[in-house]
Amino acid sequence: MNQKCAIAIGLVLVGALGWAQVTSDFTLTAYPTVNIPLGPALSDGTPYYSIGGGLSVKGEYTPPFAQFLYSGLALGADLVPINSSKNSLTLLSLGLELGVQFYPIPRLGLRLAACGGEYAGMVAEGTVFNPYIGGLADVSYLLNPSLSLGLGASYKYNFTPTDPLYQGIGVSLGVRYHVGAGGGAANLKVEPAIQPIFPLFYSYYDKHPAGSLSVKNTGTGAIQDLKVSFYVKQFMDEPKVSGTCKELARGEEKSFDVFALFRDNIFGVTEATKVAGEIKVTYKYFGSDVTASYPITVTVNNRNGMTWDDTSKAAAFITSNDMNVRSFSARAVPDARSRGTPAINATFRAAMALFTAMRIQGVAYIPDPKTFASKVDNKEAVDYLQFPAQTLETRAGDCDDLSILYASLLESAGIETAFITVPGHIYVAFNLDLDPRTAAATFANPADLITRENETWIPVEITRVRDGFLKAWQTGAQEWLSASASQNAAFIPIHDAWETFSPANTGEIIKVSISPPDSERIFGAYAAELQAFWATAFQPRVSKLQDDLKLQKSDSRLLNKLGVLYARFGKYDEARQQFEKIVSSNGEVPSALINLGNIAYVGGDNQAALDYFTRALKRSSNNSFALQGIAMAGYELGDTNAVQTALAQLKTTDPDAAERLASLDTGSGGKSRAASAEKEVTSWNEE
Repeated sequence: MNQKCAIAIGLVLVGALGWAQVTSDFTLTAYPTVNIPLGPALSDGTPYYSIGGGLSVKGEYTPPFAQFLYSGLALGADLVPINSSKNSLTLLSLGLELGVQFYPIPRLGLRLAACGGEYAGMVAEGTVFNPYIGGLADVSYLLNPSLSLGLGASYKYNFTPTDPLYQGIGVSLGVRYHVGAGGGAANLKVEPAIQPIFPLFYSYYDKHPAGSLSVKNTGTGAIQDLKVSFYVKQFMDEPKVSGTCKELARGEEKSFDVFALFRDNIFGVTEATKVAGEIKVTYKYFGSDVTASYPITVTVNNRNGMTWDDTSKAAAFITSNDMNVRSFSARAVPDARSRGTPAINATFRAAMALFTAMRIQGVAYIPDPKTFASKVDNKEAVDYLQFPAQTLETRAGDCDDLSILYASLLESAGIETAFITVPGHIYVAFNLDLDPRTAAATFANPADLITRENETWIPVEITRVRDGFLKAWQTGAQEWLSASASQNAAFIPIHDAWETFSPANTGEIIKVSISPPDSERIFGAYAAELQAFWATAFQPRVSKLQDDLKLQKSDSRLLNKLGVLYARFGKYDEARQQFEKIVSSNGEVPSALINLGNIAYVGGDNQAALDYFTRALKRSSNNSFALQGIAMAGYELGDTNAVQTALAQLKTTDPDAAERLASLDTGSGGKSRAASAEKEVTSWNEE
């Protein structure tokens, strides 16, 4: 029997632990009671008392750390008629209760408790004072957070030194008031922590937190379907939902990230300001829908503001689609791509021309009083960065301003860029659009290049804008080599950064007046810079090969190297002379034929190019250069069969090349490549 009792008590306690649900720590209870006496009785068995009544008033407390327990102080008054008499027994009691409580289903509560204390028993003959003990059980239903209706049963045993004065059961029906539970709303503690808003990233906050907030359910019952939203009426069309929660129990706390979908009018903020915002909270509470608002103050920084906790953020300032940027770029890029010597490739020439255009515009480096290093070290400090159009207008900026301008100009010309950071400094690199092997063969000093993931980049120290492109390139390369050797350099591709920090849509908001320099003036300065590049990076190598050829006049290897060197710089007439000497002296040498085919191709003589490539393939049946040339020339001639045959063979001999040229195969359902303004060859056969 004892074992069964222990199991039953254990089940009750487990249930209490799992289902405790109270709406406040303190309750007041008033239960009218019908008392049914169980004793004592006369010697013939006649009950001494008949059915009576009473009232119990209680104050109860539930500890927050153990909500399945409760204790109470009970004051009772009972009137019990004496059988066959006009007199009655009056019982006044004061005692303590200790019990367990639980809610097996929402709103329905059960209680089991033991009680005991002191009573005063009063009859006509006098009054006695003695202890009592008892037990009780009740079931209650929460009508709302503050009020419960309950039905209970109790047992009391009133002691005397000899026999009980009274023992009996009581049946009660009454109400329980939950102090502080409120009527229709829960008691929530909402604590927002909204970070200062940067207008530049107004679209960023749609998917990335603008801050956080915590919601704690204090002193009330569980709430359901909680939804929290953030709203700034001045800059948002509607509240942005930050999080939801199916249920938040009493005493439970949950944290949410805060998101915001701002309108672009926030981009008009030019000075840091404070605006009114609010946190909106909706939920269900005991079946009722509740909406509450909590006002907050939101700091909005100026549109040029940014912190350097993440350098990628600066990518949002690179507004390559700004009409001022595009207009400025258009003064420099077309001539560099289509006029003059077609050196290296169109990307290299456009990058050089844009840098030169900045110099001609009079753009200058002006150090910020607060250095880049100090700003980066202080992650909370708000820096002022200029948009490209603003730098073009003022013609001055610090390292980050000039980096943003040059990167924007390059991106507007379709040239991929990256930020480079070294200790205390930021500058730019651009993707040369040459594979590392070709780039290493093209430039005199491959150490001046950055190779990453089979791509070649040129670093440009933008603060040397007044010293010209070549000096800026050399300085940028030296800084990269030094910092990367000590693992203090960072490389941040702009397109990767844009995936998180998309470029701002300045539109009509940034209004400036810019007068770009004359395109002829830009081209003249660019051509001089390009000639200086030839003199320093190519002419010494050409002179060395020419000296060697004086001793070995018909050496096809030396002639081919010299021809390729000329060709890489776009001196196609000089290059053709070397390749023709090879064919004249040594016959059908594949490398010379291929390179002659390349010159014919870039010159627009596609049939001659196809003939050269075909002759080379006959001498070297799996030559990748020849097959690529046949595919390109065949495409220009509309010879689908030649393209498909060459690509099919390339798939076996050079799969990478076949993949690069797959778009040429329009006859097999492939998609045609877009027409190009430049026909360039970078794969010269140097064998």
